[in-house]
Amino acid sequence: MATAKRGRVDGKAAIVTGAASGIGEETAVRLAEEGAAVCVADIDRDNGRRVVERIQEAGGQAIFVSTDITKTTPIRRMIERTVAAFGRLDILHNNAIWFRHGSATELDEKDWDKTLNAGLKAVFVAAKYGIPAMRANGGGVIVNTASVHSLVSFATCTAYDSAKAGLLGLTRTLALDYGPDIRVNAVLPGAILTPLWDNLEVPQKERKRYAQMVPAKRLGTGRDIANAVLYLASDEASFVTGTSLVVDGGLLCRTE
Repeated sequence: MATAKRGRVDGKAAIVTGAASGIGEETAVRLAEEGAAVCVADIDRDNGRRVVERIQEAGGQAIFVSTDITKTTPIRRMIERTVAAFGRLDILHNNAIWFRHGSATELDEKDWDKTLNAGLKAVFVAAKYGIPAMRANGGGVIVNTASVHSLVSFATCTAYDSAKAGLLGLTRTLALDYGPDIRVNAVLPGAILTPLWDNLEVPQKERKRYAQMVPAKRLGTGRDIANAVLYLASDEASFVTGTSLVVDGGLLCRTE
Protein backbone atom coordinates (compact mmCIF):
# COMPACT_ATOMS: atom_id res chain seq x y z
CA MET A 1 0.00 0.00 0.00
CA ALA A 2 1.35 3.42 -0.90
CA THR A 3 2.04 5.80 1.96
CA ALA A 4 2.31 9.58 1.95
CA LYS A 5 5.84 10.85 1.53
CA ARG A 6 7.18 12.55 4.64
CA GLY A 7 9.81 15.25 4.56
CA ARG A 8 13.18 14.57 6.10
CA VAL A 9 12.57 17.11 8.87
CA ASP A 10 8.79 16.81 8.97
CA GLY A 11 7.26 18.19 12.16
CA LYS A 12 10.48 19.84 13.30
CA ALA A 13 10.95 23.50 14.21
CA ALA A 14 14.06 25.25 12.95
CA ILE A 15 15.87 28.55 13.32
CA VAL A 16 18.08 29.83 10.52
CA THR A 17 20.10 32.97 11.22
CA GLY A 18 21.10 35.20 8.36
CA ALA A 19 18.10 33.82 6.50
CA ALA A 20 17.14 36.94 4.58
CA SER A 21 19.42 36.12 1.64
CA GLY A 22 22.06 33.80 0.26
CA ILE A 23 22.85 30.54 2.00
CA GLY A 24 20.50 31.30 4.87
CA GLU A 25 17.55 31.97 2.59
CA GLU A 26 18.07 28.79 0.59
CA THR A 27 18.49 26.75 3.77
CA ALA A 28 15.31 28.15 5.31
CA VAL A 29 13.41 27.34 2.11
CA ARG A 30 14.95 23.86 1.85
CA LEU A 31 14.09 22.95 5.45
CA ALA A 32 10.54 24.19 4.92
CA GLU A 33 10.27 22.11 1.75
CA GLU A 34 11.14 19.06 3.84
CA GLY A 35 8.49 19.76 6.45
CA ALA A 36 10.08 22.02 9.06
CA ALA A 37 8.47 25.13 10.50
CA VAL A 38 11.13 27.81 10.15
CA CYS A 39 12.08 30.94 12.04
CA VAL A 40 13.71 33.30 9.54
CA ALA A 41 16.09 35.31 11.73
CA ASP A 42 17.92 38.30 10.32
CA ILE A 43 18.57 41.99 10.85
CA ASP A 44 17.16 42.71 7.35
CA ARG A 45 13.43 43.07 7.95
CA ASP A 46 12.30 43.58 4.36
CA ASN A 47 14.12 40.60 2.89
CA GLY A 48 13.42 38.48 5.94
CA ARG A 49 9.69 38.98 5.44
CA ARG A 50 10.13 38.29 1.74
CA VAL A 51 11.64 34.90 2.57
CA VAL A 52 8.74 34.13 4.91
CA GLU A 53 6.31 34.95 2.11
CA ARG A 54 8.29 32.74 -0.27
CA ILE A 55 7.98 29.82 2.15
CA GLN A 56 4.32 30.42 2.88
CA GLU A 57 3.40 30.77 -0.80
CA ALA A 58 4.93 27.31 -1.36
CA GLY A 59 2.76 25.89 1.43
CA GLY A 60 5.33 26.00 4.22
CA GLN A 61 5.23 27.47 7.71
CA ALA A 62 7.51 30.33 8.74
CA ILE A 63 7.86 33.41 10.90
CA PHE A 64 10.28 36.31 10.80
CA VAL A 65 12.15 37.48 13.89
CA SER A 66 14.36 40.56 13.64
CA THR A 67 17.66 39.47 15.17
CA ASP A 68 20.96 41.26 15.74
CA ILE A 69 23.29 38.32 16.44
CA THR A 70 25.99 40.56 17.90
CA LYS A 71 23.84 41.01 21.03
CA THR A 72 22.60 38.46 23.57
CA THR A 73 19.07 39.74 24.15
CA PRO A 74 17.94 39.46 20.51
CA ILE A 75 19.28 35.89 20.33
CA ARG A 76 17.34 34.91 23.45
CA ARG A 77 14.24 36.54 22.01
CA MET A 78 14.72 34.68 18.73
CA ILE A 79 14.65 31.36 20.57
CA GLU A 80 11.72 32.34 22.77
CA ARG A 81 9.68 33.54 19.78
CA THR A 82 10.35 30.31 17.91
CA VAL A 83 9.23 28.12 20.79
CA ALA A 84 6.17 30.31 21.35
CA ALA A 85 5.20 30.06 17.67
CA PHE A 86 5.92 26.39 17.03
CA GLY A 87 5.91 24.82 20.49
CA ARG A 88 9.41 23.43 20.17
CA LEU A 89 12.94 23.89 18.81
CA ASP A 90 14.69 21.02 17.01
CA ILE A 91 17.15 22.56 14.54
CA LEU A 92 19.42 25.56 14.97
CA HIS A 93 21.41 26.67 11.93
CA ASN A 94 23.91 29.35 12.97
CA ASN A 95 24.62 30.91 9.60
CA ALA A 96 24.71 34.71 10.00
CA ILE A 97 28.01 36.55 9.90
CA TRP A 98 29.40 40.08 9.81
CA PHE A 99 33.00 40.75 8.94
CA ARG A 100 35.52 43.37 7.97
CA HIS A 101 38.81 42.39 6.31
CA GLY A 102 42.21 43.86 7.09
CA SER A 103 45.63 42.84 8.30
CA ALA A 104 46.36 42.90 12.03
CA THR A 105 48.02 46.31 11.83
CA GLU A 106 45.23 47.78 9.70
CA LEU A 107 42.07 46.29 11.21
CA ASP A 108 40.24 48.42 13.74
CA GLU A 109 39.70 46.70 17.09
CA LYS A 110 35.98 47.46 16.91
CA ASP A 111 35.76 45.53 13.62
CA TRP A 112 37.69 42.63 15.14
CA ASP A 113 35.27 42.56 18.09
CA LYS A 114 32.17 42.74 15.91
CA THR A 115 33.41 39.98 13.60
CA LEU A 116 34.20 37.68 16.53
CA ASN A 117 30.90 38.53 18.20
CA ALA A 118 28.93 37.69 15.06
CA GLY A 119 30.98 34.72 13.94
CA LEU A 120 31.80 32.99 17.21
CA LYS A 121 30.21 34.47 20.34
CA ALA A 122 26.76 34.45 18.72
CA VAL A 123 27.02 30.69 18.20
CA PHE A 124 27.97 30.21 21.86
CA VAL A 125 25.03 32.37 23.01
CA ALA A 126 22.58 30.59 20.68
CA ALA A 127 23.75 27.23 22.04
CA LYS A 128 23.57 28.45 25.64
CA TYR A 129 19.89 29.31 25.33
CA GLY A 130 18.91 27.04 22.46
CA ILE A 131 20.09 23.72 23.89
CA PRO A 132 17.74 23.84 26.92
CA ALA A 133 14.85 24.54 24.55
CA MET A 134 15.85 21.55 22.42
CA ARG A 135 16.20 19.27 25.41
CA ALA A 136 12.70 20.23 26.54
CA ASN A 137 11.38 18.19 23.62
CA GLY A 138 13.94 15.39 23.63
CA GLY A 139 16.95 16.83 21.80
CA GLY A 140 17.96 18.49 18.59
CA VAL A 141 20.60 19.42 16.06
CA ILE A 142 22.92 22.40 15.67
CA VAL A 143 24.57 23.09 12.32
CA ASN A 144 27.14 25.88 12.20
CA THR A 145 28.20 27.59 8.98
CA ALA A 146 31.96 27.63 9.11
CA SER A 147 34.05 27.99 5.93
CA VAL A 148 37.03 26.67 4.03
CA HIS A 149 38.63 29.62 5.84
CA SER A 150 38.37 27.42 8.94
CA LEU A 151 41.04 25.14 7.48
CA VAL A 152 43.18 27.41 5.31
CA SER A 153 43.87 31.11 5.64
CA PHE A 154 43.71 34.01 3.20
CA ALA A 155 45.59 37.31 3.36
CA THR A 156 43.89 40.16 5.27
CA CYS A 157 41.12 37.86 6.58
CA THR A 158 42.48 38.26 10.10
CA ALA A 159 39.23 38.40 12.06
CA TYR A 160 37.09 36.30 9.72
CA ASP A 161 39.55 33.41 9.55
CA SER A 162 40.02 33.51 13.32
CA ALA A 163 36.26 33.35 13.90
CA LYS A 164 35.75 30.52 11.43
CA ALA A 165 38.66 28.49 12.80
CA GLY A 166 37.38 28.97 16.34
CA LEU A 167 33.95 27.81 15.25
CA LEU A 168 35.29 24.31 14.56
CA GLY A 169 36.62 24.06 18.10
CA LEU A 170 33.30 25.25 19.52
CA THR A 171 31.43 22.76 17.33
CA ARG A 172 33.48 19.85 18.65
CA THR A 173 33.18 20.95 22.28
CA LEU A 174 29.42 21.34 22.08
CA ALA A 175 29.13 17.88 20.54
CA LEU A 176 31.15 16.42 23.42
CA ASP A 177 29.31 18.27 26.16
CA TYR A 178 25.72 17.76 24.99
CA GLY A 179 25.59 14.40 23.21
CA PRO A 180 23.91 12.09 22.66
CA ASP A 181 20.63 14.03 22.47
CA ILE A 182 22.18 17.12 20.86
CA ARG A 183 24.19 16.63 17.67
CA VAL A 184 26.47 19.48 16.57
CA ASN A 185 28.25 19.74 13.22
CA ALA A 186 29.69 22.37 10.90
CA VAL A 187 29.30 22.85 7.17
CA LEU A 188 32.25 24.48 5.38
CA PRO A 189 31.29 26.28 2.15
CA GLY A 190 33.82 27.20 -0.48
CA ALA A 191 33.19 29.86 -3.14
CA ILE A 192 29.40 30.21 -3.08
CA LEU A 193 27.63 32.61 -5.42
CA THR A 194 25.30 34.73 -3.27
CA PRO A 195 23.92 38.29 -3.51
CA LEU A 196 27.05 39.43 -1.66
CA TRP A 197 28.98 38.99 -4.91
CA ASP A 198 26.66 41.51 -6.55
CA ASN A 199 26.84 43.86 -3.57
CA LEU A 200 30.64 43.79 -3.81
CA GLU A 201 30.39 44.21 -7.60
CA VAL A 202 32.65 41.24 -8.30
CA PRO A 203 33.18 41.31 -12.10
CA GLN A 204 32.22 38.36 -14.30
CA LYS A 205 35.86 37.78 -15.26
CA GLU A 206 36.75 37.33 -11.60
CA ARG A 207 33.80 34.98 -11.03
CA LYS A 208 34.96 32.82 -13.93
CA ARG A 209 38.47 32.75 -12.48
CA TYR A 210 37.14 31.49 -9.15
CA ALA A 211 35.06 28.85 -10.93
CA GLN A 212 38.09 27.58 -12.83
CA MET A 213 40.01 27.16 -9.56
CA VAL A 214 37.88 24.22 -8.43
CA PRO A 215 37.52 20.71 -9.90
CA ALA A 216 33.74 21.20 -10.16
CA LYS A 217 34.45 24.10 -12.57
CA ARG A 218 31.63 26.21 -11.21
CA LEU A 219 30.77 28.36 -8.24
CA GLY A 220 28.63 26.81 -5.53
CA THR A 221 25.04 27.85 -4.91
CA GLY A 222 23.06 28.48 -1.77
CA ARG A 223 21.10 25.34 -2.61
CA ASP A 224 24.31 23.28 -2.52
CA ILE A 225 24.92 24.33 1.07
CA ALA A 226 21.24 24.05 2.00
CA ASN A 227 21.25 20.40 0.92
CA ALA A 228 24.26 19.73 3.14
CA VAL A 229 22.58 21.43 6.11
CA LEU A 230 19.41 19.43 5.48
CA TYR A 231 21.38 16.19 5.59
CA LEU A 232 23.14 17.11 8.84
CA ALA A 233 19.83 18.20 10.40
CA SER A 234 17.98 15.04 9.38
CA ASP A 235 17.89 11.60 10.96
CA GLU A 236 19.98 10.38 8.03
CA ALA A 237 22.94 11.90 9.92
CA SER A 238 21.98 10.39 13.29
CA PHE A 239 25.53 9.00 13.77
CA VAL A 240 27.25 12.20 12.63
CA THR A 241 28.32 14.70 15.30
CA GLY A 242 31.32 16.83 16.19
CA THR A 243 32.59 16.94 12.63
CA SER A 244 32.81 19.14 9.55
CA LEU A 245 31.37 18.71 6.06
CA VAL A 246 33.32 20.56 3.39
CA VAL A 247 31.19 21.68 0.43
CA ASP A 248 33.64 23.48 -1.84
CA GLY A 249 33.56 21.81 -5.26
CA GLY A 250 37.01 20.38 -4.52
CA LEU A 251 38.72 23.72 -3.85
CA LEU A 252 40.82 22.36 -0.98
CA CYS A 253 42.14 19.58 -3.23
CA ARG A 254 44.33 22.16 -4.91
CA THR A 255 48.03 22.25 -4.10
CA GLU A 256 48.79 25.48 -5.95
